[in-house]
Amino acid sequence: MARSLALLLSSEHEADRPVAVLDGETITLRRFRSDVAAAAARLQKAGCPRAAVACRSAYWAAVGWLALAHTGGEMVLPPNSLPATLGSLRSAYDVILSDGTLPSGDGLLTLPAGAPSSSPLPAIDADRAIVSLFTSGSTGQPKRVVKTMRQLDLEVAALAKILEAVVPPAARVRATVTHQHLYGLTFRLCWPLATGRLVVGASHEFWEPLMSALTAGDVVITSPAHLSRMDGLAALPPDRRPSAVVSAGAPLPAAAAESSRTLLGRPVHEFFGSTETGLIGHRLRNGDGRPWQPLPGASVDRLADGRLQVRAPHLEAPAGQTTEDLVELRADGFELRGRADRMAKIEGVRVSLAEFEATLGGLAGVGQAALVVLGEASPLLGAVVVLDQAGRAELEAVGAFRLSRRLRRELATTLPATALPRRWRFVRQLPTGPIGKASTADLAALFEAPYAAPDNV
Repeated sequence: MARSLALLLSSEHEADRPVAVLDGETITLRRFRSDVAAAAARLQKAGCPRAAVACRSAYWAAVGWLALAHTGGEMVLPPNSLPATLGSLRSAYDVILSDGTLPSGDGLLTLPAGAPSSSPLPAIDADRAIVSLFTSGSTGQPKRVVKTMRQLDLEVAALAKILEAVVPPAARVRATVTHQHLYGLTFRLCWPLATGRLVVGASHEFWEPLMSALTAGDVVITSPAHLSRMDGLAALPPDRRPSAVVSAGAPLPAAAAESSRTLLGRPVHEFFGSTETGLIGHRLRNGDGRPWQPLPGASVDRLADGRLQVRAPHLEAPAGQTTEDLVELRADGFELRGRADRMAKIEGVRVSLAEFEATLGGLAGVGQAALVVLGEASPLLGAVVVLDQAGRAELEAVGAFRLSRRLRRELATTLPATALPRRWRFVRQLPTGPIGKASTADLAALFEAPYAAPDNV
C-alpha cells in the first residue's frame, strides 16, 4: 500500500523504519526527517521559493525535494547537472541545491544543510507542492512540465499495485538511471518512499559493480541503453537475483529483454509513458509477446488518426490526454505502432521510421537499428546499425559496402527501393541519452564525416 508523500514526515510514527541506504549506512525515517527539517530551515532563511535540485545522490535529492515541499517551494529538476544545462534554465530557479558534487559558487546551497534538526515541519499541500521538469520535446528547446505531489501520489498508488506482489516490503531500490527525470523520480524516489522500500543513494553507471552489490530481492531500475550493453557478463546465481527488473524511457529491443532475463534471472517489467503524461502502460517481457496493459485505473483509446488517448487519475485533463504515439487496440491490451511525429516522406513515399527500424532490427546480423532523415531539399534515410556477433563477423569478412547492400536487398521486400536507406553507419552502440532514447542530432552527426568502421564494432 502506498502512503501519501505529503504525510510521510508529518509525525514521528515509525521513526525507526529504514528509508534509505547512503554510502553503506542505513538511514531511518527519524534521520530523514531531521535532514529535511535542517534543509527546510536553511531554505526559509535564504528566502528561496524555487530551487534546482542537482544532487548526485538520490537520497539528498529526496531531502531537497521534501524540504522545498514543506516550505511551499518549487523543485526544479534539470535533466542533468551540466553547467550548460543549469545555465539554460537559469530563469527557472533562485538557487541550486547540491550535495557537494558541484563547484561552490554564488547561488549554491550544499546538502547536508548543517546540524540535524528536530524543528516542526509545516504541512505539505499536495496540490500546491510542485515539481518542474524539462523535456526537449520535438523542438530541442527545454519545455517545462509541471507535476503536483498529488499527481505523483496517484501515479505511485497505481504503480504499487503492479509491483506489490513481486517486490519484498523492504527491498533495496538500485538503479543505473538518474533520478533527474520523471522516470527516475517516480521509481527511485516516490515509489520506494511511499511504499517502504529503501532508496539507494548511489547510481551504478556500469553493470559489474551493480551486479556485485545485488542481494536477493533488490529491485533494479534501468533502461534500454543499459540493458543493451550486457555482453560478457556472467549470469547471477539464484540466491542473488533481484525481485524485479524495471525498464522505461525508450523501447526495449527483444534481444536485450532476453539477455536480461538470462543474466539477471528475471523478465524485464517494461513501462511506457512520457514526461507529459506520466505512466500509461506496462508489460512483462517474458517472451510470450503479450501486449501493453494500461496502468491500473487508466484507460486508453485510439483516435481516428491512430493516435493514443489516455485517461488516468494522475492526469489533470478529465477528457483524456492525446499523445503522438500510434496505437492498435486489442481485446487483451494495446500495441504501439510508432509515432505520428516520426513519419517521413522519402522520394514521395511515406515511411514510419519506427516500423522501419523494427524491420531492420529483425534482420540477420542486426542487433539494434535507428534511422535518421538526412538533408532537407532532397531528404534521404541514413541507417545507424549495431551488429550482433554474426553481423560483426560478416562486416569483417565482406566489408561495410557489401553488408549494407545485403541489408538493402532484404529491406526491399518491405519498401520501394527509392525509400530505402542510402547511407549506412555500423557502430558499437547507438548514441543515446541516459535512458536509451536515440538523439536525432547525434545520429545525424555520424554522417557528417567520412565513414571508417571502428576496430571494435
